[in-house]
Amino acid sequence: MHRAIAGAWFAGVGPVGTPVRTLHDAVSDGVYGSIRLGGRAVGMGLDARAIGSPEVTDTAQAAVNGLWGDDLGRHEGHLRIAMAIRDRSGAAVRIGPDSGGISGATGSVVVLVHGLMQTERCWRGRNGIPGLDEVLDGHPGLTSLAVRYNSGLHVSENGAQLAGLLERIHANWPVPVESIALVGHSMGGLVIRSACVSARSVGHHWIDVLHDVVTIGTPHRGAPLEKVTNVLAWGLGFASATQPLAESLNTRSAGIKDLRFGAIAEGDWRGADPDELLRDTVGDHPLPPDVEHHFIAGVVTSDPNHPVGVVAGDLMVRAVSGRGRQHVRPTNVAVLGGVRHFELLREPAVIEQVVGWVAPVSGAS
Repeated sequence: MHRAIAGAWFAGVGPVGTPVRTLHDAVSDGVYGSIRLGGRAVGMGLDARAIGSPEVTDTAQAAVNGLWGDDLGRHEGHLRIAMAIRDRSGAAVRIGPDSGGISGATGSVVVLVHGLMQTERCWRGRNGIPGLDEVLDGHPGLTSLAVRYNSGLHVSENGAQLAGLLERIHANWPVPVESIALVGHSMGGLVIRSACVSARSVGHHWIDVLHDVVTIGTPHRGAPLEKVTNVLAWGLGFASATQPLAESLNTRSAGIKDLRFGAIAEGDWRGADPDELLRDTVGDHPLPPDVEHHFIAGVVTSDPNHPVGVVAGDLMVRAVSGRGRQHVRPTNVAVLGGVRHFELLREPAVIEQVVGWVAPVSGAS
């Protein structure tokens, strides 16, 4: 942006300003070069401090993947997260013929899918209060599995990967899989819906035993923050001085841009420019039949019907978006008052509601 502004002034001055421009460019290159070197040094220091803290490292990696996970360039092999089931330590669990090592495997599987820039740790409790993951583990007859994935990829790409992972679970589980329940928070709910679309298109078997889909704070109609970012970047692109800011904003990941209108299928963009102003190309993707669909949304006001709550939603997703699109009609809808987007994950009422929906599959109560 500095070069864009300075270039306009020097162009107006003409050739007489060439000596000054040469000196200016040399000084500015030195200053910004020093800033870049300083940034690298700070980054190396933070990286060294994070080595002893897997949770900090995983959180930072998840954030990087969420922001730029579709284009990590030469850092791809080191930074990109591969979709996998994760155990309590954060290690990937291999699902294959030898997956009998999974402790306490039952025929009723509940798979938890986190949202943008998160990890599977988001499902765990804090301060001695159990989270959904621990509560599900405490139910006899249920096996809870938590997924970690690169949330910067297109939702459709993650959906296809999740569908493949669920097919491997179905084929290699130590005991026959009787039922599968999928629970997703925010983007995770879109990834789950995308996995269902993918599974039906390729004929996966796990979709036949899918019993429940639960989405929590999922922007089925799109996320307001991404819509605002799209408008801001589009507006900044008109002036040469602010165009670099627009280009910087537009480097955000494909996964984030999918949140604008809740795109879940590969064909939803239909060749359109993802940075075009508020273009909704999301097609009709009905929910799979013979499956119970439960959508949970939140609003910041104690009264879910308060005008402020209706407009603000949970500060990330409006309740009307969390309820689904016109062609997406869930079996059950619950709107909670006085809760924000990330608080939904550990809200006792949400945990109780989710368990009430998925636990009866196993016969547990």
